[in-house]
Amino acid sequence: MMGNKSFVFRFSDVEVREREFSLLKAGKVLAVEPKAFRVLLLLLRNPQKLISKEELLNSVWGDTVVTEGSLTRCIWLLRRLLGDDVNEPRFIETVATVGYRLVCKVEVSEIASEDLQATDKAIGLSEVDFVETPVQSARDLSRELKWISGEVGLTKASEPAPRRRERFAWGVAALCIALLTWLGVAHWRSIQPAESRHLRLSLLPPPSTSFVPYNFAIAPDGRRLAFAAAAQDGGTALWIRSLAAGAAQQLTGTEGATYPFWSPDSRQVGFFQASKLKSVDPGSGAVQILCDAPGGFGGAWNDRGTIIFAGSNGPSDIGYNSILKISASGGEPELVTKGNAPNAPILWPSALPDGDHFLYFLRGSSKPAQKQGIYVGSLSTQESKLISSEIIGNTQFASSRLYYVRDRSLMVQSFDLKRLQLTGRPEVVSRQELEEAPAFSSSGFSVSDNGVVVFQSATESLSRLAWFDRSGKELEELPRTGYRDPALSRDGALLAVSSDEEHNGKQYILIYDFARGTSTRVSEGGKDSLPVLSPDGKRVAYVANHDRTSKYIDVAATDGSGKLERLVPSDRLALNDWSADGRFLVYMNFQNSVAPELEVLDLRNHSQTVYATGAEAQFSPDGRWIAFSGLGSSGSGDPEVYVGRFPGPGRRIQISNHGGAQARWRADGKELFYITMDKKLMAVAIDTSHDEPVAGVPHVLFQTRIIGPRFVLFQYAVSPDGSRFLINSMPSVGAAPLTVLMN
Repeated sequence: MMGNKSFVFRFSDVEVREREFSLLKAGKVLAVEPKAFRVLLLLLRNPQKLISKEELLNSVWGDTVVTEGSLTRCIWLLRRLLGDDVNEPRFIETVATVGYRLVCKVEVSEIASEDLQATDKAIGLSEVDFVETPVQSARDLSRELKWISGEVGLTKASEPAPRRRERFAWGVAALCIALLTWLGVAHWRSIQPAESRHLRLSLLPPPSTSFVPYNFAIAPDGRRLAFAAAAQDGGTALWIRSLAAGAAQQLTGTEGATYPFWSPDSRQVGFFQASKLKSVDPGSGAVQILCDAPGGFGGAWNDRGTIIFAGSNGPSDIGYNSILKISASGGEPELVTKGNAPNAPILWPSALPDGDHFLYFLRGSSKPAQKQGIYVGSLSTQESKLISSEIIGNTQFASSRLYYVRDRSLMVQSFDLKRLQLTGRPEVVSRQELEEAPAFSSSGFSVSDNGVVVFQSATESLSRLAWFDRSGKELEELPRTGYRDPALSRDGALLAVSSDEEHNGKQYILIYDFARGTSTRVSEGGKDSLPVLSPDGKRVAYVANHDRTSKYIDVAATDGSGKLERLVPSDRLALNDWSADGRFLVYMNFQNSVAPELEVLDLRNHSQTVYATGAEAQFSPDGRWIAFSGLGSSGSGDPEVYVGRFPGPGRRIQISNHGGAQARWRADGKELFYITMDKKLMAVAIDTSHDEPVAGVPHVLFQTRIIGPRFVLFQYAVSPDGSRFLINSMPSVGAAPLTVLMN
C-alpha cells in the first residue's frame, strides 16, 4: 500500500487524478460512479497484487450491507470505460471466486498528502449516498461473478454478514435454479408483485463476441438459452448455453441465423437463415431445412408439432408478411393468416398451450379495417380476434400470463385461455429498461414456461458510433453512447444524430461539432429520429413523432436558434436525404401504397411527387440520380441497391448483386457504398457523367459490426473523401450482458 497520500496514476492512455476524483482517457474526462472510482483507486494503489473481493467490499463500502453484485458491477463499469475485455484483460484481471488484480504497468506521481476518506468528504460523498435499496439492486446489475465457467452476476435484496457473502450467494443461486427448473414458480408468482423478484443474474456473451439484439430465446424449461452472437469480425452464429453450467456452445451451420425459438420439449431450436426456416438439435448439432421462408419475422413451435412463422407466402407475395404453418419435420408451408400489405405486416407469432391458438402482432395501417394491435389466431378455423390495440410488438404467454412491453417497461398480465382475453391489472416486471427495435416493433425479452425472464436492459447501450478506415481498422469512437441514425454535413464538420444519451427512452435530435467537441440539442419532442442536414449545414430536417400515430417532417437550425418549421404531416414517414441544391427532400411513405414508396417534397412550391417504389434513398451529389433499395428479382426477399435518374423517367440500374441496403455516395459522386445482408461494407466505382450510370464490380471493404444490415435505415455515414466511415457498431470488447430474472 502507498499509505494515506494522494496520487496521479497513468497507464496506457488513461490518467486517474485522485484528488480531483477524475478519470481521463485520451485526454477526455469520463464520467465514473464514485464507488467504481474508489474500487479503481484501490487497485491502482496495489498494482500487480491480487485483492480479494472481501477486502474490496470492506474497503469501499465499509459497514454498509451490500451485495457482491455491487462490486462486480463496478468492475464491469470500469472495464467498459477503459475498453478492457474480461476474457483478454489488459488492465483488470479476474481471479475466479477470489478477487481482482491490476495487471498493467502504472506510473505514479505524488501530489499531496490526503486519504481517500478526506477525498470523499471533499466532494460531498458519504456512504449513505449509495446504500442499495431493493429497487436499486434490481438496476445495479452484477456483471462478472463466475457461475460455473460462465460469466454471471447475482443481486439479492437482503444479505448476510460480509464474510459469508460469497458462500451464501452461491447457495442462493444454486437453490433458485433448482427450484425454478424442477418445481416452477407459477403459484408463488400469482401472489407476489412482479417487481418483487429478488434474484437478478447477468450473462456475458462468449469470449470475443457480443449478443445480437433481439435474437435470443430461453428454453421452455428455463434451463438453456439460445442466442445469436456476433464475433469481432461481425459474423454471427447461434449459440446454446446452459444456465446451470456456463460454457456456451456454438452451433455449426447456423452462420447468419436470426430469431431463434425453442421446441416445447426444450430439445430443438428453430431459426431463420438465408430465407429458409431451419431447425437444429443442440445435442447432435444436426441442422434441418424445413421450408423456404423469405421475410421471416419470428416463429413459434406448439405442443402438436406444428411450427407457425411470419413470412412471405411465396415469391409473388414478397413483402406481404403472413402467418404460415408447417410440420416440425418440414414440408410445404400452409397459409394461416394472410397479410394485406407491407404497410400492415403480421409479425412475431407466439404459441398458446392449447396447440391451436396463437398470438401475433399486426403493425399499424392507414386502413381502418386493419387496426394495429395484438391478435389471437386459430390454426383450425383461421379466424382472428383483436386482443389489445394498446400493446405494441412481440408478446409471450407463460404460466397463465401474457408478457409484453409498454413504454419501455416489461409488463405481465393474466390471460384467460378459455375466453381468449386479458384479465386483471397489468404488473411491472422491469421498469423502464427495454427498448423497441428501430423497425418492426420488436423488444428484446424471452420467458420460459416456469417464469425465467431474459431481457436486454436499455441501461447498457449495446452500440456506439465509431470511425473506421477503409481497411476496417477502428480509429476512434464518439465519447457518448445512445446515438443512432448518423448523418454528416457535406464538409464533414457536423454530425446529426438521434440521441438517447441519457438512456431513458427520450430521443432528441442532436448536432455534434467535431472541431469543437460540442453538442447541441435542437428538438424537444422526445421521439425524434432520422435527421438529414441541409447542404450548407445550417438546418436539419427530421421526423418528429408526437404520439403513437402522428409524424411530421420538421426543420430546425443546427445552432439551436430560430423557430421550428413544420413541413409534411403523415401517419408513416421515414426521412432519407436532402438534395445538394437544397430544393428537395426524399422520404419513404408507408401510408397509401402496397409497398413503401419514395416521395419527393419540393421545398420551393411545397409539392409532393412519387418517385418510385423503394426505400433508403440518397441523392447523388450532382442531383441527377437517386440511389435506393428495392426488392430484388431473385425472390429471396432481400433488397438490392439501384440507381435511377432524378426526377425521371428512366430505367433503374442494379448496383448490388447478392443483396444490399443503406446506399451512400462519396462526396464527388464517383463511388457508392452499401451494406450486404451479412454486414459487409461494399464499395462500387460509378460514373454518372453519361446518360446512364456506369457501375464497376462491387468489392468488399471490410466486415462491419453494424447494428443491422436492413430495416434499420441509415446506420453509418461516409466522410466526404470516402476514406472513413462512422458506423453504429456493436462493441468488440466490453460487450453488454443479458439480464436474467428469477423469483
